[in-house]
Amino acid sequence: MASESRCRDGVWDGIDDDGVARLEIDRPDRMNALDGLASARLVEVCGQWRSRNDLRVVILSGRGGAFCAGADVAGMASSAASSGGFDADASRGIIESGSRLVGAVRDLPVPVVAAVDGAAVGIGASLAVAADLVYATARSYFLLAFVNIGLMPDGGATALFTASVGRARANAMALLGEKLFAPEAFDAGLLNGVADDADHLEGLVDGAVRRMLRSSPDALAMTKSALDAHALGGFQAAIGREITGQTALLQSPAFQRALAAFAGER
Repeated sequence: MASESRCRDGVWDGIDDDGVARLEIDRPDRMNALDGLASARLVEVCGQWRSRNDLRVVILSGRGGAFCAGADVAGMASSAASSGGFDADASRGIIESGSRLVGAVRDLPVPVVAAVDGAAVGIGASLAVAADLVYATARSYFLLAFVNIGLMPDGGATALFTASVGRARANAMALLGEKLFAPEAFDAGLLNGVADDADHLEGLVDGAVRRMLRSSPDALAMTKSALDAHALGGFQAAIGREITGQTALLQSPAFQRALAAFAGER
């Protein structure tokens, strides 16, 4: 039973009496693509939860048949059209916003479980893989299609995906824009389990959460920290490289052409 539950800026958040918290993206008209308000809200909630001593586990998901389709490119195209493009400050602000979001999830001291149903694209893919345990329905997929619009992966994706699936598969996803469906993602080591449908997914996630609730909170927190130190020791350095590279690429002619084409299609 949830003791707190609310929706603001396209994000639901709540914590039940067992200390199980839920973060749900709810922007179905955009396949849960994130605009500035939704991203800021996710960062804000994670920041508030970091200091709560009753928090045990966080479940991250999306409503309406998609996990998160990445950044809201429609909003970016509209902004670019009205302002004549992105200057260096605006470009850096965009990429830093995504980095703060994934960093806020990584900084939660308790285990984070991602429940992925549908598309996990771009920053949405990074957000999912930033979790400590990741479960997905069989129809779900992960996509880093940045190169198709003249950009590079961000939100820590260059570190998160390489740590999860290895260099060869991460290179194929990032350099070729290969889509990785859940069954393949499980075989590659990206997922902890694959569910037949959304109901089965809920059961898998609930089972994992219940197992962790039987464990010592301190043991879980220290174990998570130790695992991260080994597997993701280069995460902050990756964020820095992505911010520098993406700031330049957001101002590039290739991306401006992609934005203009997207705006024309809209």
